[in-house]
Amino acid sequence: MPRIFTPELFLVIAAILWGGTFVVIKLALDSVPPFLFLAVRFSLAGFITLLLYRKTLFSKANRRLDYILPAFFVACSALLGYAFQTIGLVYTSATQSGFMTGAYVIFVPLLQIAIERKLPSLRTWIAVVIVVIGLFCISQNGKSLDEFQGDLGFGFGDGLTLIGAFFFAVYIILIDIYTKKIPSQILVSFEILLIAVVSSFLFPIESIFLKQTIHVQFDLKFWIGIIYTSVFATIFTTQIQTRYQKAVSPARAGLLYSLEPVFSFFLAYLVLGERLGVIGAIGSFLTLFGILFSEMGKWNKREE
Repeated sequence: MPRIFTPELFLVIAAILWGGTFVVIKLALDSVPPFLFLAVRFSLAGFITLLLYRKTLFSKANRRLDYILPAFFVACSALLGYAFQTIGLVYTSATQSGFMTGAYVIFVPLLQIAIERKLPSLRTWIAVVIVVIGLFCISQNGKSLDEFQGDLGFGFGDGLTLIGAFFFAVYIILIDIYTKKIPSQILVSFEILLIAVVSSFLFPIESIFLKQTIHVQFDLKFWIGIIYTSVFATIFTTQIQTRYQKAVSPARAGLLYSLEPVFSFFLAYLVLGERLGVIGAIGSFLTLFGILFSEMGKWNKREE
């Protein structure tokens, strides 16, 4: 492989593809409700996954009960992450959703602390404070300085997206734990298929808890969103992670993945015409700086 095609380059490509999901999903949600989108997205991805991993999935050696429960927990964390993120996009912009989702990079070490009973470093605490301030500023995007000082409300969509980021962090930790014990193809396949099934069941009743009239229109925006998120942002990025992330330290991979919200903003700017006001720009800078500040401390350690 030529030197230019390094594992880091492929992880950056994955971050770019994930960054694009905020724009295409935002557009697709103009045509269909969140859980219908998730159901179709992961049904298509599940079908492709079955074709790709059929030998592993149907192997007698992998028909083990001790694989089912861990895979179920992994799938549930991913389902909750995608559900809160997608519903949140109904109520917030693609730009804000992208930066809010980036908070998982901070949640990951905090959850590891809770599980391993280890206190965080001073760098981690500083990064958490910076990111929290940044996320709050992003939630106030579009307000003038006077409005910001007078009304410090936190958007409903921003809160949902932040919850989704938390579950994505749980997902990352569970993947780190269980991929050492269970074939990654089984975890990924179970995750995709469970999300497809649960989303299909929730779609008929989502109008009740969303308190919105459901409109369904299978137009070009919908199908572009489905193809992009199913093939490129699910199947393709999963292949990249399983093949190339093992060649990069976890801290450096986290640093590269933290570029996702940056790409989401540029794509939202180019495609949707979204803009960041002064408050939103300050928040975006603080969020990205906090994420990088947190990861750079680990990146510089020799053991990684």
